[in-house]
Amino acid sequence: MQFASSNHRLFFKIVVVVGCLASCAADPPSDEGGGGAGGLAAGEGGSVGEGGASSGVGGSPALGTGGTSAASGGMGGSVGQGGSPAQGGAPGTGGMISTGPLDGITAPAGSPVADWGRLKVCGTKICSQRGNAVQLKGISSMWLNWENSGYAKNADALKWMRDNWKVKVIRASMGIEPAGAYLSNEGKARADVQAVIDAAISVGLYVIVDWHDHAAQDHKQQALSFFSDMAAKYGNQPNVLWETFNEPLKVDWTSVLKPYHEAVVGAIRAKDPDNLIILGTPQWSQRVDQAASNPVAGTNLLYTLHFYSCSHGAEVRTYGEAAISRGVAVFVTEWGATHADGGLDGRTCLPEAQTWHDWMNNAGVSWTAWKLDDCEPDASCLLRPGAPANGGWGDNWLRGHASFVRDRMK
Repeated sequence: MQFASSNHRLFFKIVVVVGCLASCAADPPSDEGGGGAGGLAAGEGGSVGEGGASSGVGGSPALGTGGTSAASGGMGGSVGQGGSPAQGGAPGTGGMISTGPLDGITAPAGSPVADWGRLKVCGTKICSQRGNAVQLKGISSMWLNWENSGYAKNADALKWMRDNWKVKVIRASMGIEPAGAYLSNEGKARADVQAVIDAAISVGLYVIVDWHDHAAQDHKQQALSFFSDMAAKYGNQPNVLWETFNEPLKVDWTSVLKPYHEAVVGAIRAKDPDNLIILGTPQWSQRVDQAASNPVAGTNLLYTLHFYSCSHGAEVRTYGEAAISRGVAVFVTEWGATHADGGLDGRTCLPEAQTWHDWMNNAGVSWTAWKLDDCEPDASCLLRPGAPANGGWGDNWLRGHASFVRDRMK
C-alpha cells in the first residue's frame, strides 16, 4: 500500500510460503470447532486440533457425521486427551495421540507456541513442529513510530487477545522511512520492536518482525544490519517470524527484489537457520505470481500477498492462486475490509472481505489484519480512541472492521 494521508493510515498484504509436504492438509486451528476444552488450551490433539479429527479434553465429538474435511482426520489426525474421534472421522495418516510438551518449547501452557512449536513450511502451507498443517490468524500493529497507545507492546493486551479473540500471531510493523522511524531514530525503533517481541514471547504468541518499508532496496545495508542483529538475539526463539520487506512498489522482481531478499535471507540464516521468513512481492505485495515464477532458493521461505477488500478483488486472488499452483505458500501479512488507504472514508466491504476469507481458509493461508490502533476516521483501526491499553475490549470499544476481524479469528 502507499502513504495515504496525514494520518498515515494504510496498508495491505498477503504472504506466500515456499515448500511443504504434499500430504499436508489445512486443518482448522485448535480453537476452532466444537467440544472439549476448546480455546487455546486444547492445542494439537485438542478440540479440532491440527489433526482435526478429535474432540477436546473430555469433550463431545467434533464436527459432523460423515467425517469430511478436517473431521476425516488430517495429517496426523489426533485424539485429544479424554476426547473421542469425530463422528465418521478416522485418524489421518500416522494418526496419533498428541500429548505432552514439544521438544525444546518452553512457552506458557496452552498458548499457540506451546501447542504448535517451531513452525516450518510444508509445500504450500505452514506446519507445526509435529508436522500438521496450521493456519495462523492474528493482527498487525500500527506503524510502531506512530503507535502511541502501546497496545502491541502490552503483554496483558496480547494475553487478553490470545484468550478472548484467539489471536495466534502479532505483527510488529517497524516503520522505516517516515520522520521518527528507523532511519532517523534507530534506537527507539529497535526498542519498540523488541518490546513487541518480548511481550509476544512472554504469552506464547507468534510474532512477525516486519521491516515496514516501501523502498527497502534502497536501505539494504540498514536491513542487513537490523536482521542480522535481531536473528542473533531472537533466532533461537520459535515465536519469531521475519518479514523482510513490507510493500515494494512497482519494481522488478528478478533484477531488484530477488537480489535484495537473497542478501537479507543470507544475513538471517547466518544466525537463524530455520525460522520462517516472509518475502515482500511487487506492486504493494500483490504480484506473488511473479515471485513464484522465480523464487528465492532456501527453506522455510514465504511470499506476501496483501489485499483491501474495497479495492482488491478476484484479479488479485488470481495472483495468489497462480503462486500456490507453482508450489509456494501464501501468507497475508496485511489485509483490511476497507479501501487500500486504510479506510479513510470509513467504509467497509464485508461481503467482499468474506470472499477473501473463504479463499484463505480453503487454501490454508495465514493472515494478520491491519491494524491494532485507536484512531479515527480509518475503518481499519480496530479500536476507538481511548481504548484501554491492556485489553478487555467489549463491543463498545470496537470500530470499523474490528468485529469482522475478531469473529474471523474466533
